[in-house]
Amino acid sequence: MPDSKRQRLVSQVNQIALNMSANGSEEMVADQVAQHLDKFWAPPMKDLITEQPGNEDIGLTSIGQMAVGNLLKILEKKQT
Repeated sequence: MPDSKRQRLVSQVNQIALNMSANGSEEMVADQVAQHLDKFWAPPMKDLITEQPGNEDIGLTSIGQMAVGNLLKILEKKQT
C-alpha cells in the first residue's frame, strides 16, 4: 500500500487519540482508541495500520502507538 494511505491513517489515529485524550490516563485512552478503530475502521484500514514494523517510526503519537498495539492484540484475539 502506498505510504500516503498509511500517513492518512496515522493522522486519523493521532486525531482520534487527541480527541479522546481528556478521557483518562494514556493507557485508558489507548484502549478506547483501539476499540474505536476495531469498531469503525474497515478491515483493510486496520491491516494497513497494524502491518508496520515494530521499530519503524511512522509518526504516531505515544498514545497512537499504544492504540495500534492494542488493536493488533484485539485482532489477534479474534483470530483464535
